[in-house]
Amino acid sequence: MDFYAVKFFATSSLTAEVIIGYMFGKQRGKPEYKVLSIPKSKLPKYELPDINLSYIEYKANLEELYYNAIKDSTVLDLNKQFLAYVQSTIKRYGPEIVNAKMFLGVRDSDVAVIKAILTEIFEEWEGEINLRIVAEKLTYQDLVWLMTQHRSFSEKEKAYLSRVDVLNSPEVLPLSDPLNGMTINNLDVGDPVYSLIIDPVEPANINRLKEQYPDKFDEQGKNIMPIESSLIAKELIQNTDYYFIKVDLGGGVIGKAVISKNLKMMVDSNRIEEMHRKREEYFNPPEDKIIGDVLKESIDGLKREAGLPQNKVRSSDILIIFGLSIGLIIAAIFLGIWLGVF
Repeated sequence: MDFYAVKFFATSSLTAEVIIGYMFGKQRGKPEYKVLSIPKSKLPKYELPDINLSYIEYKANLEELYYNAIKDSTVLDLNKQFLAYVQSTIKRYGPEIVNAKMFLGVRDSDVAVIKAILTEIFEEWEGEINLRIVAEKLTYQDLVWLMTQHRSFSEKEKAYLSRVDVLNSPEVLPLSDPLNGMTINNLDVGDPVYSLIIDPVEPANINRLKEQYPDKFDEQGKNIMPIESSLIAKELIQNTDYYFIKVDLGGGVIGKAVISKNLKMMVDSNRIEEMHRKREEYFNPPEDKIIGDVLKESIDGLKREAGLPQNKVRSSDILIIFGLSIGLIIAAIFLGIWLGVF
């Protein structure tokens, strides 16, 4: 279990409102959540999402409902106050603590703990509530497979997957990390990403990768563990919210994918930050140095390591050398006169 997702629906006899929403998170960090309060008098206008839907589908339906509902000024004003209340309440309890308790409650299938957490958050607003919940335990792979089931590409996006240069390449989908992931806009060519193969296209692709990563495939050849791949190309599909990307899976196999520009991909953020820093230093060194300066510094450095004296010329040394030179010239003239040369 890498993530938890809790979908909820709450009603109260104290207020004439219903609350729907979700909370999503992983073992450490802060939770992601979405809440919407709707007056019961407004309910006939909207279709509420079913909390028994998968997390991905439920979230999408809730986002659509939220967008439509807040067009109503009454609902909008109510939810400005309600969201401010929820945010301040979670902040008071400590978002990391709320998240950790929720993770443990879902992991242990402890419905009482989950309900107690949500009740504490909403009780000052709603009073005693009637709460229905559905909790899901999710892995990174679960999120990938759920996302593949709800993709809807246009013919324009599908055309990129059929391009001549990637016609026989396996289709992949980068692992999603909705909390700490990075979008494609923040990644550079060469950065590592984690991918799962969702369509091998040709059996030979799986056979080559199974030889290289035997522990990442099951007996049926399904890719069950993420493969660390290197981003080798990214291209914005014009007039869409999608990118076409190519990744190096290793073993001479290139993967292809069409992804949303908003997809948060799972990455090693510390490693990527270090790679970006080194690239920046390489292309934009701190100081512009001429070759002579670099060469002099290199020679001086070698002399220091070898314990040799440095080339340091002082003004007194110059005077001594000049004086010796004049003396030798005068001596040569006298010697020439004595020998009869002059």
